[in-house]
Amino acid sequence: MSMKIDSPLIIVFENDGEIQTHLYPSELTYKEYAVHIAALVRHVAKAFKVLENDVWEAVDEERDHPTTPVSEVKLN
Repeated sequence: MSMKIDSPLIIVFENDGEIQTHLYPSELTYKEYAVHIAALVRHVAKAFKVLENDVWEAVDEERDHPTTPVSEVKLN
């Protein structure tokens, strides 16, 4: 899948003890957001000077045993 990354914004924050997520723009599909998430993993790995696989392993650990529930998601 080849795709241009064009002005997406993913905001995750805590509000009154609940984790909230806002996704901009709402016109993107979940597959398009998945491309952005993969790009974020690459950037995190580069920023911390670790292998991408190290970041994916941490993501898999969180996915297998979530530390927070999904409270609210807004598509904007």
